[in-house]
Amino acid sequence: MFTKKDAKPRLIRWILVLQEFDIDIKDKKGTENQVADHLSRLEMGRNQEKDKTNILETFPDEQLFAATSTAATAMAAGKLSETPWYADIVNYIVSELLPHELNYQARKRFQNDAKHYYWDEPLLFKHCVDQIIRRCIPQEEQKEVLHHCHAAPYGGHLGGNKTAPKVLQYGFYWPTLFKDAQAFYKSCDKCKRTGNISRRHEMPLHNILEVEIFDVEGIDFMGTFPVSCGNLYILLAVDYVSK
Repeated sequence: MFTKKDAKPRLIRWILVLQEFDIDIKDKKGTENQVADHLSRLEMGRNQEKDKTNILETFPDEQLFAATSTAATAMAAGKLSETPWYADIVNYIVSELLPHELNYQARKRFQNDAKHYYWDEPLLFKHCVDQIIRRCIPQEEQKEVLHHCHAAPYGGHLGGNKTAPKVLQYGFYWPTLFKDAQAFYKSCDKCKRTGNISRRHEMPLHNILEVEIFDVEGIDFMGTFPVSCGNLYILLAVDYVSK
């Protein structure tokens, strides 16, 4: 199925779904598939004639298969998007199928943009304007990438304008990268607590003490000193305003 050249839209959707699983699909002839023959002999209704041959209780080549996938679990829980943002681009690259809702100008623009993408199953890459090929990230992986580039111990908690170029430097891309980086930075709890306070949010400064000259004075008693004119101590008085 993955190597079929003339892929239909329905087959492409199955390819996008099954690419999340690490499985091998093998075709087996009906005459050799004894397990299927065994299931076909089961009684489906009372009016059907019963097969006189005895049905074996054990299956030939009986095996138990189990497949687990984080993507499948997330999709079942509703946390994984069924179709990534680049689904239309992949459909066009694989089968030259254009979205039906596009008009003539939008189709031309879509075809021109699709030239910069490369499909290496199961990943999509884009040849960016800086001549670097980056991997296209689906919606369910974008927050994790932003977390590693911003909030991880090696992220540095940089601003949105610096986090987005850091993602590009690591070789990842999606269309709303800069917008999502700004939103992630603004929602970061640690950045809110330790970030710089702008002048807009600063508290106004007020003088604690408003006095006139000679209203407040400080007096200090200093000594002992060597005898000078019969005096051993100094009485120091300072005005807090004029000093």
